Order: sequence, then structure tokens, then C-alpha cells
Amino acid sequence: MIFINNKYTNWYNSIINNAKNRTITGYTENHHIIPRSLNGTNTSENLVRLTAREHFVCHLLLTKMTVGNARYKMNFALHMLSNVKNIGKGRYTPSSRLYEYAKKSFKEALNDVWTEEKRKKHAEKISPKVKGVKRSEASKEKMRNKIWTEKAIQSRLANCIKNAEARKGKTWSDKKRQSTLNTYLQKNLSIALQIIALYDSGQNNLQISKQLNISWDKVKYSLLHRKDFESYQVTHGKYGYEKT
Repeated sequence: MIFINNKYTNWYNSIINNAKNRTITGYTENHHIIPRSLNGTNTSENLVRLTAREHFVCHLLLTKMTVGNARYKMNFALHMLSNVKNIGKGRYTPSSRLYEYAKKSFKEALNDVWTEEKRKKHAEKISPKVKGVKRSEASKEKMRNKIWTEKAIQSRLANCIKNAEARKGKTWSDKKRQSTLNTYLQKNLSIALQIIALYDSGQNNLQISKQLNISWDKVKYSLLHRKDFESYQVTHGKYGYEKT
């Protein structure tokens, strides 16, 4: 049996049966009764039209109707549905409480399935294949132009949070701070010099951000570190390479 026999399954079936026996107008969304990730099909018998809110509720219930790897898959689906951008009229936007639940339950399900032992085994398996491999220029260019999916963004965000927690309570040395600052200055020197020039010409932060198509915060931060950028330019030149 795919689903646990509990109250959540009963509620889920009630929503599905009610949707099958009605005529609905207005905005609706297609829902797989047996999810595709659990071997559900695209046949008409496995599809039902739900309101946007019903669709979200059904995916919420699915996280409470499954166990093991199936539960992880259902939590991932809810996690993704919670992050869908509200494009067009009709999309359901979950409350902050539901959004928080979706995040936490996905993290818990992920930890249950993707254990530390599995992570180590995976790393040991792929390490010999990638260690010492150099990317071609074509591959590097492809990576520079890569469009990140929502899944990839969330994965990188999770890694950033994990690394931040690991560093919590630890202090950086002056050498580490300077190295990090120099990296930032090198990467942003060109745009910072443009910001400074526009600011000196009389434009304000908002005008600069619109003209250069960058965030207001980037303009503000560049101006706050103006002396650092100007000092870096003196020693490294306009393009950020150290003078010899």
C-alpha cells in the first residue's frame, strides 16, 4: 500500500472524491492522485482538477500519508510548491506558518533519507572520477551562463546555512579578513568605479542603480567602501591585477 491508513489519507481521499464529482469554473490546477514520483501515471483516471488551495493542501496531506523515501519525495514536492512564484492570477500563496512547516519537514525528511553515512559513501564513489579533472574553456563558459533551477538554489542555500552553522563562534584572522575583502574588491572593482563616477557627477543611489541595472544595496555598499576600492585601484590598476 502506497499510503498509510490514517486520518490524513481519509481527508485526502475526501478532497479527491469531491473534486471528481463536481463541475468547477475559474482557476484550477492539475493534480496527480498518485504522484508521478510514486509511479503515478498521466492517465485521466489519475488526474483531477483542484483549486489552488486544494492542490497545496493535498500535497501537505501527502507528507503525512507516507513514510521513508516516499515521505522524502512528498516533502520535496511540497517544498517546491511552496517556492513557486506567484505568476498570474490564481496561484495559492501559503501562510508564513505553512511555509515554515514545508521547509522544516523537508529538512527532516532529507536528513532521514540522506544520512551522513550515505553522504560519505557517495563522496568516496565520485571522488576518484572528479579529482584532478580540469574543465575545458567551453565547460567553464557553460557554467558561467548556467541558469540555476529552484532546486539548485535551495541546495546551495542549504549548504551555505550548514557552513555558517559550522563557523558559528569562530573568529576570522586578520589575514583571512583581508583576503576575503581583496577577493570582493577584485570582483567588483569595475562596477564600483562606475558607481563612484556617477555619484561624483551628482546622481543619487536610486538613479545609479537604475542606470546600471543593479541593486540599490550594491550601490550603497560600494560607496561605503569607496576608499577600499580606490586604494585597491592604486595598487592593482583598473582591472584588478597587481602591478609589478
